[in-house]
Amino acid sequence: MVNLVNKIQTLSGLTPSTLPKELLNSSVPIVLKGFVDEWPLVIAAKKSDASAIDYLTPFYQGFLVNTCTIPASQSGVVGYNYDMSGFNFTNQQAPFINALEQITQSANNPQADTLYIGSTSIAQCLPGLVKHCRVNTLNEGCLFNVWAGGKVTVPAHYDVAQNLACCVAGKRRFTLFAPDQIDNLYIGPLDKAPGGQPISLTTTTAANFTKYPKFKQALKAAISVDLEAGDALILPSMWWHQVEGLGSLNILFNYWFKNTPAVYGQPTNALHLAILNIRNLPKHERAAWQRLFNYYIFADNEFNHIPELAQSILAKPMDELTARKLRAELQNKLRR
Repeated sequence: MVNLVNKIQTLSGLTPSTLPKELLNSSVPIVLKGFVDEWPLVIAAKKSDASAIDYLTPFYQGFLVNTCTIPASQSGVVGYNYDMSGFNFTNQQAPFINALEQITQSANNPQADTLYIGSTSIAQCLPGLVKHCRVNTLNEGCLFNVWAGGKVTVPAHYDVAQNLACCVAGKRRFTLFAPDQIDNLYIGPLDKAPGGQPISLTTTTAANFTKYPKFKQALKAAISVDLEAGDALILPSMWWHQVEGLGSLNILFNYWFKNTPAVYGQPTNALHLAILNIRNLPKHERAAWQRLFNYYIFADNEFNHIPELAQSILAKPMDELTARKLRAELQNKLRR
């Protein structure tokens, strides 16, 4: 894998109160060493897993969290069952603190199943903790989540939103792949994914080059980042990332945020509509639509040959009123 130092920036000395907003908009990943070292949870976690749980317990008010149990035979890797008719784990709800204790109890037992807590709202699970974990340059509308587990591996996937990931307990390894590596990652189904986002069908920890030969090319371009407790990672939208828990109890806080108005909607919706409307057309028609998409979407044209007042939905950026009208028109068309 690629040497981290040669590919992405590593910064020290920044804190949640001094992080420049422009760094959050970076188009490449940035590692922030010691970013949340001063958070009481991080200080407690550096003492022991038990200290981390003790610190979190007073903030917990009984909210049941969704957990998944991965059989020991799967070596902690989240994925599909043998024929991809379902997943290789079972879901259940459990009290958050109890789940953390169960994770630590089974940490050193290779015969034990692996428990994992996926994306969970901190405002719901640990409401009193929110005010202690603020990042000044993030807006109020960002999503703030907790993830926890033992030695769990989540295969490469992307986030539509930009991501600030803070390791607050244990150690996590992020293996990063730029968006142009999608052809080499062997992505699973779009409409049936373990965490809602499509994932790679192979991992760096158990790569099957016979079945997935192009994954070798992905590994040549991969960037490996290890986050200790207190470190953070700024991860741009659409970067693929595999995440491994390396400690006995690994807790991650992450913030998802976007720089575009919510009224613009999710780009994933456009992808799904294009699959429905375009993918099954004859090749020459798809080629024509590809040119249209390049012209209107990807080429960054300004359309100066059209008077500004007449540009309507072609204006950049699109104003909120125009966006709302367009959304309403599309919703009406989809009902027909």
